[in-house]
Formats: sequence, structure tokens, C-alpha cells
Amino acid sequence: MIDRPDVADRRSPRFLIMDNTPLSLLGCIEALDWLFEPGCPVTITDMVVAEAIRDPGDAKDQRRGTRAYISGWLQENRARLTILDTAEGARYHREMHLWERAGRPGDLRPSWRDRGERSLLSAVQVLKQALQLDEEIIVIVDDRDARDAVRAVRADLTMMGTRTFIRWMDEDFGVSGADTAWQAIRLATDDTADAGEDADPVFVRSGS
Repeated sequence: MIDRPDVADRRSPRFLIMDNTPLSLLGCIEALDWLFEPGCPVTITDMVVAEAIRDPGDAKDQRRGTRAYISGWLQENRARLTILDTAEGARYHREMHLWERAGRPGDLRPSWRDRGERSLLSAVQVLKQALQLDEEIIVIVDDRDARDAVRAVRADLTMMGTRTFIRWMDEDFGVSGADTAWQAIRLATDDTADAGEDADPVFVRSGS
């Protein structure tokens, strides 16, 4: 079993939210339905969606099959998902519109750097307002800088990387295929997937 807080400090998951990396890693093994296993609403920011299905550009890792699967999954499950509009997403779409109107000059293409992580952080700030005393947000995030930022949010949440999420699916939910999913992801990504931090999951409490 993954580590848990003491019984008196446990919370029920109210929201599940993630950045782009877990979406892409679970997408590459077609396991996005696992996000529904905890039984709480799944929230994805507009910027993370844009990042997950974008055209990466020439000379980049295309992974068209993964992007097509993620795009199809988002469409098929639109009634079960909340796509959260964020200021970062609106800013990006505005920049992309202006770039398109300018003829798509290569040197002026809007940057993706840290946009998904910033939208994730703003989403956590929004969602924490809806938490009851015995509830928490599940945040699945692999990016190290984003994890540091989430730790600083004064909210009740459990933060975990993709590998820990998969272990959670195996040990607590008995999801078929979860026991070998990380090995499958390593193969699908040429062993470039981040195995995560040793201290994972991380439990953050608003009163601490």
C-alpha cells in the first residue's frame, strides 16, 4: 500500500487534477480511464489539454498515436471531465491567434515553457475554495518545479507522481494491468519517463 496519513488526518478525494506529463504517460499506454477510479471529479486545465494534443513542431517527438488517443479520450469523456479555463490558457490562445494572423513565423511561435504547470497551480488555488473540512485535492504532477510550487499552496491535498499513481491503482484499486504499467511506459518512452521522487506521495495540509 502507498503511505497514508494517520487515520485522524485522512481526507476524501474531492477533485483529481494533473499536469501534462501524467496525461501523456498514461495516454501512451491507453490507460486514461484509470483517472476515474478514485471516484471524484477529474479536472484538467485548458492549457494542459492544449499542451497534450498540440503539434510539437518539426524535429520533435511526434507520438501521433498517443496524441490521437488523448484527443479521442477527451472527446469521448467530455461529459465526465471538467476542462477548467485559466488565465494562462486564455493568454496562450490569444498569442497563438496573433501568431497565426502574422503568418506563423518560426521565431515568434509562442513558447510552451511552464504554461501547463502555471495553469495547474492556478487551478489548485481555485479548487481549494470548494473543499469541505474532510476533503482533499489529488494532484498528479511529475515536474519538479511544479511540485515545489504546489507544496507552497495552503490547501488540503495529496500530490503524487505518475509512477505512484499507477502503484495506487494497483495496490488500492486492483486495476488490471497496473502492476506492469510502469514497465510498459518505460518501453513506450525509451526509458525517459521520470521515475519520481523518493518521498512520494506528499501530503499537504492547510493548517500545517
